Amino acid sequence: MKYLITESKLDQLIVNYLNLLFDVNNIHHTNPTEYDNETGEDYDDDTRVEFYFGDYEDGDNNIFKWYSPEYFNEGTPVRDRAPLVFLEDKYAETLNLYFSDMWHEPFKRWFTENFNLPINDVEFDSFNNN
Repeated sequence: MKYLITESKLDQLIVNYLNLLFDVNNIHHTNPTEYDNETGEDYDDDTRVEFYFGDYEDGDNNIFKWYSPEYFNEGTPVRDRAPLVFLEDKYAETLNLYFSDMWHEPFKRWFTENFNLPINDVEFDSFNNN
């Protein structure tokens, strides 16, 4: 027996799964603190945002991280793809297992709707190798 599913139904299925996987009511975020060598002061880095469940414990509960183009060096290929979201491996692996790479576009829309941040691309484990 053959089943057909429309693109819009698949997108909705993916969004529903994202809502189950990432309960937005329990997601917190922060701009990581950086140190300015010139002024000797700490500041919140507004070129990136870390999203996490529970308490912020230096990445132990991270879900994904958002990066603006300004975070990356000028002239680098990754800067041209930003703003982007780096998804922690365990979540990316689950999404890839269920949906292959078809979850990327629905995730971008879901992310923007829920966190009001622009996104051009999604990355996961290969991001660390760029």
